[in-house]
Amino acid sequence: MNNSHALACAFSLSLLRAARLSTSVTSKVVLEMPLGELESPNDYIAWYRSAWPSLPPVSEDEVRSAWAVISETALKDIHPVFIGSAEYPSYLRSIDEPPPVLYIKGNRKLLSSPPGVSVVGTRKASSAGTIIAKRIARYFAEKNWTVVSGLALGIDAAAHAGALAGDGPTIAVLAHGLEHASPKANAKLGAEILEKGGAWASEYPVGVAARPEQFVLRNRIQIGLSAGSVIVEGEERSGTMTQAEFCLKNHRQLFAVLPERADSLGLVSKGPRILINKRGATPLRSKEDYESALNTLEVKRSEIYPHRESFGASQPISR
Repeated sequence: MNNSHALACAFSLSLLRAARLSTSVTSKVVLEMPLGELESPNDYIAWYRSAWPSLPPVSEDEVRSAWAVISETALKDIHPVFIGSAEYPSYLRSIDEPPPVLYIKGNRKLLSSPPGVSVVGTRKASSAGTIIAKRIARYFAEKNWTVVSGLALGIDAAAHAGALAGDGPTIAVLAHGLEHASPKANAKLGAEILEKGGAWASEYPVGVAARPEQFVLRNRIQIGLSAGSVIVEGEERSGTMTQAEFCLKNHRQLFAVLPERADSLGLVSKGPRILINKRGATPLRSKEDYESALNTLEVKRSEIYPHRESFGASQPISR
C-alpha cells in the first residue's frame, strides 16, 4: 500500500470515527478526493472543508490518530484497501453503502478475481443442512468460484469447509478487526482458510470487537463480493434473511435451498420457503439444480464484472 492510499484510509477512518459520518456518506466524500494533490493530513482537511463545508469537521490530531490505527493494522499483516484504489473490487464499490476501507488478511489477489458466490445460513444448522452447504460450496469451488461466507457456526462454517474440500478459494467476512477469527470454535477453520490461499475480510481495523449490529452490516459485504447468494437454511427472522434482503436490494441473484423432502430431512426451512414463495428466490431442490444455478450466476457475474475498473473510472457522485 502506497503512502497516498494509506493516508486516504486514515482520513476515511477519521470521518467515520471523529466526524461520525455514515458509511455511505464517507464513501461518497472520499471517492471525490483528488488523491494526487493531497500529501498531508492538513491537505486532506483543507480539501474536505472546502468541498464539504456543511459536514462535521475533523482535526489534524484526529486524522493522525486514525493514521496510527491504519499503521498498526498494516503491521499485523492486515492490508487496508481504500475504496478509490484499483485494488478495491468494482463490484463491491457498486453496492449500496460500500465500506470506504476494506481490510484484508491473507490472499489479496482474490480481490482481483471475478465476484464469487455467497453460501450462508443459520447457526443452528441441521445435519442435512450442513451436508448440503458443504456440497454446494464444493461444487462451486471445483468450478473455480470463490465461496464467500461469514465463518459463523453452522452453515457458514460448512460452506468454508466445502470450498476447502474442493480446493477452491474462500473468503470469510468478519464483523470485527482481523487480529483473530471468531467464534473461537472456528479458529482452526479460519487458520486453514488462510493457509490454503483464502482470505479474511472486514470493514473494521484492529481493535474493533464484534457487536451484534455489525454481524448484520457485514452481510452487505458478503453480497458485494458475490454475484449471488445461496441461502441453505434459515429462520423467518434472522441474519440470514437480512442477507437475502441485501442480495435483492443490490440486484444480485438469490437462491434458496428447499428439497422436496425438506421436512423429513429436518431442515430449518421456514426462511427459504418465504424467500421462494414471497421474494422470488430461485429454489434449489437437489444437486441436479446446481448446474443451472451456476449458469445463472455466470450471467449475473458478467453483468456486474464486465471488466476490471481502473482507479478514477467510476462515475462522479452527485451531492
